[in-house]
Amino acid sequence: MAAVCLKSCGEKSMTRTMRKNQSNSHNSNSNRQAKTKRYWQWTKTVIAKQAFSLCRWLHIYVSTALFSLLIFFCITGITLNHAAWFTSDGESQLQVKSLPKELKNSLENQEGTALYDLQQHVEQLINLTKVRSIDVDLALGEVSFDYPIPAGYVFVSVFVEAGEIEIEQKSGSLVSLLNDLHKGRHSGEFWSWLIDISAALMLLFSLTGLVILLQNNKHRSKGILFILFGSIAPWLGYLLWVPQIS
Repeated sequence: MAAVCLKSCGEKSMTRTMRKNQSNSHNSNSNRQAKTKRYWQWTKTVIAKQAFSLCRWLHIYVSTALFSLLIFFCITGITLNHAAWFTSDGESQLQVKSLPKELKNSLENQEGTALYDLQQHVEQLINLTKVRSIDVDLALGEVSFDYPIPAGYVFVSVFVEAGEIEIEQKSGSLVSLLNDLHKGRHSGEFWSWLIDISAALMLLFSLTGLVILLQNNKHRSKGILFILFGSIAPWLGYLLWVPQIS
């Protein structure tokens, strides 16, 4: 009987201990949840709700405005990273035009404004204004202009004695053109502004998405963990696997 009584008392004691531990654990979890709930209580304020509403509006309309550009930069990011998959060969064109007599005489007499007038005439012919280089060889009577364009160039040779303007145009493939547009290479002031504005709007799109996440009780914690992972992983990969100078 004594053994049975001791066994029963021991079981009751263990049960009470387990219940106490479970109660303590439950209380600890409840306290943590209460603290977390109090911490995020600011998301329920009127100002916060107005901010969330504004961010949702911005997130929706900025993303829709950027939809095509985001697709463009995503696709060209892949084509840039794998340029060897595509051919860069394009078309070449050669045109020969006559040099006006007034310009020919001005160049032969080496007048002060001859080169400027010639450049203005050339740019009217090819509809380009951003010259990369100008080479003048008075001994041979030749002047050349080099104009870069996305995925190609326009090279103009002026033969003064012959009175001819030779225009050589080289254009790359469609993929090469898209890649240069992605980089903003020789794409002009408008495209440069477009890239800058797109980058600013993409930043706004990302930040408003983060703000919207803070309002979502169900996915907020996991979302923040993914943000941390997405922020740390590229740098960790860079440190571990990208070649560097030791």
